[in-house]
Amino acid sequence: MPPCNFPKTARLLRRAQFTSIREGGRNFADGPLAASFTPREPAPVRQGNPGAVARVGLTVSSKVGGAVVRNRIRRRLREAVRLELDTLPAVDLVIVARASSTRASVADFRSWLRRASARIRKGSA
Repeated sequence: MPPCNFPKTARLLRRAQFTSIREGGRNFADGPLAASFTPREPAPVRQGNPGAVARVGLTVSSKVGGAVVRNRIRRRLREAVRLELDTLPAVDLVIVARASSTRASVADFRSWLRRASARIRKGSA
């Protein structure tokens, strides 16, 4: 059974990381979410270090809604990322929620992540 968390090693935590990916990465938008990504360098595989894995950062602007709405979207999106993290290629990915994400469920976000993963792998984003 996969781990039931979204580990810190799989998260983007600093503003500088977000801005560098948004400015220097490739961008695409589809449905309720928009994204920017940059490929990650593969790390040497060692004991306890699985190599390069995806790191994800989530952004939900105040344009989307009030605090309750933004937090609900963030929780749903975080759960979808946790469930789909193993399927993502080795990239740094910033996901930005759009206004239409207020009606999206975890299943909608998961299907978006699967489509985004295929798009990133093809390089056609």
